[in-house]
Amino acid sequence: MISDLRQALRLLFKSSGFTVIAVLTLTLGIGANSAIFSVIDTVLLRPLPLPRPNELAMVWGKSAQSPGRESQSFPDYLDFRDQAKTFSGLAAYSEASTVLGSGAEAHELHGVAATADIFSVLDTAPMLGRAFTRAEDVPDSRVVVFTYEAWQRYFNGDPSVIGSQVRLALRSYTVIGIMPRGFQFPIGANSEYLQPLHPLVPPDFMQRRGSHYFHLIGRLQPGIAPRQADAEIAAIAARLAKQYPDSNIDRTDIVISLHEDLTGNVRPALLVVLAAVVVVLLIACANVANLLLARATGRKREIAIRTALGASRLRLVRQLLAEGLLLAFFGTVGGLLVASWGVDLLRVMGPQDLPRLQDVHVDGAVVVFAIVTACLSTMLFALVPALQATRPDVNTSLQEGNRSGAGPESHRIRRVLVVGQVALSLLLLAGAGLLIKSFQNLRTIHPGFDPAQVVTADFVLPGGKYSDEDKQRQFFDRFLPKIAALPGVESVGGAMPLPFSGDDMWISFWIAGRPDPGPAHHLDGSHLTVAGDYFRAMRIPLLAGRAFDTRDVKESVPTVIVNEAFVRKYFPNEKPLGQHLLIDGGKTPTPVEIVGVVGSSRHDSLAVEPKPEYYLPLSQNPRRSCYLVLRTAVEDLAGLQGAIRSTLRELDSDVFVPKIVPLEKLIDGTLARPKFNMMLVGSFAGVAMTLAAIGIYGVIAYGVTQRTREIGIRMALGAQRMDVLRMILFQSMTIVGLGLVIGLIGALAVTRWMSSLLYGVGAHDLFVHGLVLFLLGGAGLVASYIPARRAMSVDPVVALRYE
Repeated sequence: MISDLRQALRLLFKSSGFTVIAVLTLTLGIGANSAIFSVIDTVLLRPLPLPRPNELAMVWGKSAQSPGRESQSFPDYLDFRDQAKTFSGLAAYSEASTVLGSGAEAHELHGVAATADIFSVLDTAPMLGRAFTRAEDVPDSRVVVFTYEAWQRYFNGDPSVIGSQVRLALRSYTVIGIMPRGFQFPIGANSEYLQPLHPLVPPDFMQRRGSHYFHLIGRLQPGIAPRQADAEIAAIAARLAKQYPDSNIDRTDIVISLHEDLTGNVRPALLVVLAAVVVVLLIACANVANLLLARATGRKREIAIRTALGASRLRLVRQLLAEGLLLAFFGTVGGLLVASWGVDLLRVMGPQDLPRLQDVHVDGAVVVFAIVTACLSTMLFALVPALQATRPDVNTSLQEGNRSGAGPESHRIRRVLVVGQVALSLLLLAGAGLLIKSFQNLRTIHPGFDPAQVVTADFVLPGGKYSDEDKQRQFFDRFLPKIAALPGVESVGGAMPLPFSGDDMWISFWIAGRPDPGPAHHLDGSHLTVAGDYFRAMRIPLLAGRAFDTRDVKESVPTVIVNEAFVRKYFPNEKPLGQHLLIDGGKTPTPVEIVGVVGSSRHDSLAVEPKPEYYLPLSQNPRRSCYLVLRTAVEDLAGLQGAIRSTLRELDSDVFVPKIVPLEKLIDGTLARPKFNMMLVGSFAGVAMTLAAIGIYGVIAYGVTQRTREIGIRMALGAQRMDVLRMILFQSMTIVGLGLVIGLIGALAVTRWMSSLLYGVGAHDLFVHGLVLFLLGGAGLVASYIPARRAMSVDPVVALRYE
């Protein structure tokens, strides 16, 4: 075998042009596959970096009123924790944020507020200090556990920080623990600290079964499957529905493994991308197989002579496979280099909400995958040419070799390969076309407001200084007018939660004057608290009534503004102005009067239709957190950031100044995944079409070369140049047409699996499929015309002497 490899290496170096083209083609195919496999391995296949991650599961609520998953109430969590036997532990948690320090030395931190069970559920204890206990999970608790990375970043890894006091949101907290190096909370953004749950949440939220505010994560007992836990949790939920019909009727709960919960939304897209790169690899292999067939045809006389001298067919096949193996080896080395570059690019350009994207890298598993891919590729592109070139008919081979021609079998194989390339390319182009049209549909959707020239900033007033509602109200009453007076600021408002921020809040209600349907059957609406000139800053049109103004103060009649979708759903045949809503939340809901109707806007995604929303004025419903919304006429965001910081320093230097972000960037963030899918599949489709066109050109050009003598005879007998052109184009476009038909049938059958990734376009969209047929057919025509044009210029006298 070593001698075969040495001889193969010499032959490949002698044919440097062929070798470079084949290696580059394989490098592209293997590199793209390895890069995408590294993402799939990290996101879908590799277990989470936690002890026994297959035992972790999420418990989600489901109600008859909402098709999606819902958070849980704290009383329901306690019942699940105490009654479920299939779980060894169950914890409730919520995402949190705070500010470490104050003034110029302040840092914004993101973390998790959780019950003390979180450490046993994750089976991870602090490496320094200790975890907090259930006794410390009380409203006035002031303890915190930092992650290793936060400990290094903010405390320089000083062990003496354990037991010391730090300022979080202007309150004094005791640092009791440091988590191990590499620990990451498995859900949400990277967390820098953990704290008890109760201090974060108002006491009434912890007591009401109707306040679904928390996420539940649990560890299953050893040997228990999620479906077994699901059955037990569903049974407990059924008992709670009978026991608490006002809050739990028509509600059930489901258990999903943590891995499935994290990857369920991204799995279809990643599998589509993987299928796309596999198609590219198949087309690349077909191209290299065509090159090897052409190369083997030129070596038929050599192979026939060696056979006549006694070389066995196995010996010849082994020699030709050695060449293919070396090509695959060089392609693998180049592919791994391309994969490393591709992974770096994917980490930068990929959607940042893709789970564990930053952990993606080329490791041993990717190298093994590349080697296996190379071996399979060798079997695909090298074995068939080797078997065809060494067929045992020596006399025929010697005769064909004497003419430097190729037999009909070789032509058939090459045509079949081109048909396959065209069919696979059409399949990939159709998928890319559907994703491109879907993305364009999303981009053209109007969100219901004008995001151009709007910037936002997420303000959180420190709890140690602004726990009183009157202080919260007074701060924003003074702060917003000062910001509105800054040069270049046209209008200022605030909202919580802000559209496209990833936050939403639903609070049920019922309509005064109508029979109370009972707490479990109250109506649902998305709830926003707004301040200042929010509607004018966002350019949300006022359709009826008035916007909030100075009349809406603490002492006046509580007011509310609803959107058009709210009116359409709950007041289809009535005038909403002057009606009253009774919003759940307190023991005795206070009626709020509808004073205005505004246009509907999308909140979570451009792909989701506007929901019924109602807006409450911050002046009557104060809170510590609020997204600042500014419509500006300036381009210098750095200058605006500095002006806001200076204004806030004059007002209260203890309030942390977050970085301002253009609203359009938040909207683009929700489009990151469909854009990512479109770019990847579109790029691979473009590569596939290019490779297919090269394959068509290669087959037709080689066919013209082999038929030079025949073409010369035809022209000597009176055939015109246009006749030759038509003959060549007809034969080549017959091959292309067959590939287009097979590809179209395959595309119509396969693209329906992409329906979950599409918006506003059907999997069988005629325009997309027609455009793809036109593009690929045109590429095939151009690739065929070049060698056909060359055939027109054949000199009959020269052709008759062609050997």
